[in-house]
Amino acid sequence: MISFFRKNLPEKCLALIVAIGCWIFVMNDQNPQIENTYTVPIGIVNAPEGYQISKDVEEVKLKVRAPRSLFSNVETSSFRAYVDLNGVENGIHDLQIQTVLPSGFELISAGPTKVSINVDKIEQKEVPVRLNLSGIPGNGKVVASVEQSLQNITIEGPVSILNKVTAAVGYIGVNGNNENFSVTVPLIAVNDKDKEVEGVKLLPKTVDVSIILAKGLNKKIIDIKPTLMSDLPMGYILKSVKVEPEKIEVSGNPDIIGNMTYLSTENISLANVTKSTKQTVNLIVPEDINVPNQEVTVWIEIETKENKTDNKTNK
Repeated sequence: MISFFRKNLPEKCLALIVAIGCWIFVMNDQNPQIENTYTVPIGIVNAPEGYQISKDVEEVKLKVRAPRSLFSNVETSSFRAYVDLNGVENGIHDLQIQTVLPSGFELISAGPTKVSINVDKIEQKEVPVRLNLSGIPGNGKVVASVEQSLQNITIEGPVSILNKVTAAVGYIGVNGNNENFSVTVPLIAVNDKDKEVEGVKLLPKTVDVSIILAKGLNKKIIDIKPTLMSDLPMGYILKSVKVEPEKIEVSGNPDIIGNMTYLSTENISLANVTKSTKQTVNLIVPEDINVPNQEVTVWIEIETKENKTDNKTNK
């Protein structure tokens, strides 16, 4: 039996090689290797809880190679692309795109190969509710007072967006109103320039407001002056003070209004101010005088005495 296999062994090996070559040739001719490209969404795995995840690209193009017969039974959903956020902390990260291919497929190229991921922590903070009134009531009436159910609300969102929000604003039209009225006012988040900031959640989204109108009251627009205490820490200099709004409409007893040129804020302590900041303070409103909003924002800019000296020297 052994002699049978050994007999003409070189010829038999050659015949086997030729047979295999013929089989491969026939198979390649009947089922050749071909290439194709698939556009696949980039998924995320192991995303940390309590964070908002965003990426600079949403899809990747995968160029693959396989026998032609395999392409007839495969769909785009059979190919996967993802980034793994295991151990990734808050911030922006450039991460490698991982791929998973169906059996029998070979990856030729992927574009892009990396994706920029922004991992942004979700937090909450409290902001003041500010109401903006527009229009003129009917029959010579004026807005005597504005009562709102909430002075502050909570907002929630990614820290990078949350830090831009300075207030929640609601808009109320009083044009043509003759009687007191109540309304539920939708709120929007705004920045320090009163531009809407999107991407945050307001808790709650509305505030209940009662508008009290009065007739026969005089009104005029006067300045608002912030009242700063002289307790700024040593080594610091008050550079500038700005109040928003700068003016306000007052209404009420004509004998009082006639002599008024401005409204002052409550005393603002500077004892703990070591950097430029802003504060929400109340106005001091005399009895029998009404204002549409008693809260104002005061921007306080300070600098160190050393910086003041350096600036003078440079000049």
